[in-house]
Parts: sequence; C-alpha cells; structure tokens
Amino acid sequence: MKAPLYWVNIDLKRIDHNIKQIKRLQRPDTKIIAIIKSNAYGHGILPVALQAIKSGVDMLGVVNAREALDLRKKGLIRPLAVMGAVAKEEMVELARQKVSFMVHNRRSLLDAVAVANIVRQRINLHLKLESGINRLGFSVEEALTAARTIERHRYLTLEGIWTHLASVEELNKSYTKSQLFQFEKLLVKLRKAGIKVDRIPYVSTAASAAAMLLPESRFNAVRLGIAMYGLWPSRGVQAWTKKELHSKKIHLKPVLRYRTRLVSVRRVPAGVYVGYGCSFQTPKPMTLGVVPVGYAEGLPRSLSNLGFMLLKGAVVPIVGRVCMNMTILDISKRPQSKPGDEVVIIGRSKSKEISATDVADWAGTINYEIVTRLPESIPRIYTN
Repeated sequence: MKAPLYWVNIDLKRIDHNIKQIKRLQRPDTKIIAIIKSNAYGHGILPVALQAIKSGVDMLGVVNAREALDLRKKGLIRPLAVMGAVAKEEMVELARQKVSFMVHNRRSLLDAVAVANIVRQRINLHLKLESGINRLGFSVEEALTAARTIERHRYLTLEGIWTHLASVEELNKSYTKSQLFQFEKLLVKLRKAGIKVDRIPYVSTAASAAAMLLPESRFNAVRLGIAMYGLWPSRGVQAWTKKELHSKKIHLKPVLRYRTRLVSVRRVPAGVYVGYGCSFQTPKPMTLGVVPVGYAEGLPRSLSNLGFMLLKGAVVPIVGRVCMNMTILDISKRPQSKPGDEVVIIGRSKSKEISATDVADWAGTINYEIVTRLPESIPRIYTN
C-alpha cells in the first residue's frame, strides 16, 4: 500500500534513545525489563521487541500467554516473562517454550507446581507481592511461604520478585514509601529464611516513573514501559524530573506519529448542522474537511466538538461528533486544502505539535490509553 489514508509512523531509533536515557540513571548492573505488552503500547510488539533487544535490555515483559507464545512462534528466543495472570493450561506451553511467568496467589502457585510435576523441566517464576495497590499479589507472609515452596521444588526457580507502586505518577511519596517498606520487609524475611535474595535476577518495584525519580525503588531491575515510547508517565513526573539534579537532563523522544489525509472538503453556509445529533451548528460560513478516522481507529469519541488536529501548520478543531470511521474538521484556516492533503493527529506539522498527552488531556484520559488503543489494523511504518 503506497498511499494509505491513515497510518502510524514508528521511529525505532527513538526507542533506542529512550532506553539509553533511562539507563543513564541506573547503576551499571541494573537490569532493564522492556515492557512490550498490549502490542507494545500500540507501537507493534515484534519490531519494538527486536529493537529493545538490540538496545541491550535484559528481558521482555508481556501481559499474557498469547503474546509470549506468538513471539516464540516468530522466532524470538530471548528472556521473556508473562507479567499478567496465566491459566493452568497455558502454563504447560509456557514452560515448554521456556517463558517465565508470574504467580500471584495460592491457586496460581499450586497450578505452577502441578505443571512442573507434569513437564518435569525447569520453570522460572516471578513472585508478585501485593504491597498496596490491591490488585494482584501475595501478602508478605503468603509471599514468604510461596518463595519457600518454589525454593524447595526440584523444577521451580525463583527468577523474580516484584510489586507495583500505586502513586508514583501522582508523586505521592508517602504512600510509595509505605509500599517500598512492605517490599523490603519481604526481602528481610526471605533472607532470614535462608533464601539468597541477592541471587534472584529480577528484584523490581520501579516502572518508568520510579526508575526516573526514586533511586531507592530500583533494586536490581527496573521495568521500562511508557518512557521507552518517549511518553512521560504524567505531566507531574515530567516537571519533577526536570527539577531533580540526577534526572534533569533526561530527554524523551516520542516514538509514534499518527497521520491521515483529507478525503472531502466542502464549503458550508452559516447556520447548518454538522454531524450526528446536530451537536454543532456553524456560526458563520466555514470550510469543512473530513478525515477517514474515528473511534474505531482509536480517536476517542469524547473529542467530539473538543479535540484538534493539524493541517499545513494550522490547528484545526474537530466539529460535530467523532464518528465510528470519520471525523469532521473546521479547516477554515486552510480553505484551499484539498482531498489527499496530510492531516496530523499525533505529531508535528511545521511549527505546531500535538502529543499523545495533549490528545489524552482533551479526552480526559492518559497518554497510555491513547496509544495503546490504536488498532493493530492501522498500517505501521517503521524506520530505524
């Protein structure tokens, strides 16, 4: 397809740049787990995986067995961990494909033990601690019991221990410190139980925000997600990072651009209604342009009469409701535009730029959601 009507550009050089930016903040021996779950946050799982490996990460993290096994089928043989819940039936194939996976409660641990007894080969497990987000994970005492079970089993290896911090992106250090206390409490108990914590390859509490802001959260591994894609975990994290001496020089480069083309241009008089529900009425004669992207192509419907795009360096507002596959723009600032002209949804046009974070702000959500919800069917063009 030489000239698609909408497409996403992915600059893999920027993946490399962003990984190196975060690495600068870590100790030389800190391991990097590149999080490529959910189609690499919408960026394309295999190309991003290959670039992350090329950039020197130690492990890849996915969310489910399907992602892991698809990567294995495509020939990826590097260390890979499933960081979401796994069914017992999936554990068998993950074990055979040498994919690590997480246990987070008694049921998942018993399933892993049963599978190890069946396949009779080494299985690497990651133990998840519930430290305060109240989602998945063992309590401290449960985690201690689980670790002992893993250590005693002939075919099980404790490859990782980790937890999720709930409020680093909101800069709530007091709550984060309470979670880190729970994590360190577990490590102390493990050492007292004779488990050699220092030999566990992946001990991790830090995702992108903590990896940049909290040296005390890094232990021997960090999980690099949103920052790898050149997006800040929050505007607060971005501002705070610039204030901190150790992180003020960090510069992230957005990896993704999203563009489309005009498919229709029309001049309309004042007083006509635009789009479904007659939610917009032209206050004056206007030039309207239609682009062939809507909420099925990842554009939030909440941007109806609210969001913006870029056309030839001009900011052009969305008018009317975002449709399933089309969106109408007020292009009166560029009335000579014609079908085929490029429109920027995320990215730069001359001196103007719209970021995924801008789109998220208008839509009342977060940049993670904006990029992750871009359908896999959208053509992606990779440069490196």
